[in-house]
Amino acid sequence: MLIKLIMDYEKGMLPRHDNIKGLVQDLTEKLDARMDALIVGTLVEHIRPSDKKTFMLIARHPRTISELARALRITRQATHKSVLRLIEHGVIELQPAPDSKRDKIPMVTEKGRQIRRIAAQNLDKIEAEIEAKISKQRLEEFRRTLLELLNAD
Repeated sequence: MLIKLIMDYEKGMLPRHDNIKGLVQDLTEKLDARMDALIVGTLVEHIRPSDKKTFMLIARHPRTISELARALRITRQATHKSVLRLIEHGVIELQPAPDSKRDKIPMVTEKGRQIRRIAAQNLDKIEAEIEAKISKQRLEEFRRTLLELLNAD
């Protein structure tokens, strides 16, 4: 089986393992695991990983539940359940959308802002670890490249 996979890869029948999307996903998994290690013993340790992702998206870019569902690539119902769990944890609250009577926008509460400050400190630790491995210059170059890609049309 392994020999067939190698032969298929060499013939170009399988995707490259060093494609950007795959590498970003692998790096995300590594960073998530490191963040999980850093939050042991904190008030967010018990929050589900999927709810942490929902919280992160809300904190970075507030949006309606429908828009959030599209960003998460899950159903509106699953997104709503995640939002309700985050409300129970006291880290977000629902506010009316400015242009809609029906839509609500999840917004970060004061407790949620405290959690964001803890996350920011942990991210600083992780970035310091990365810097120690690859150098400050390469880390900043990587950041600039990511920003350039994110801002490209």
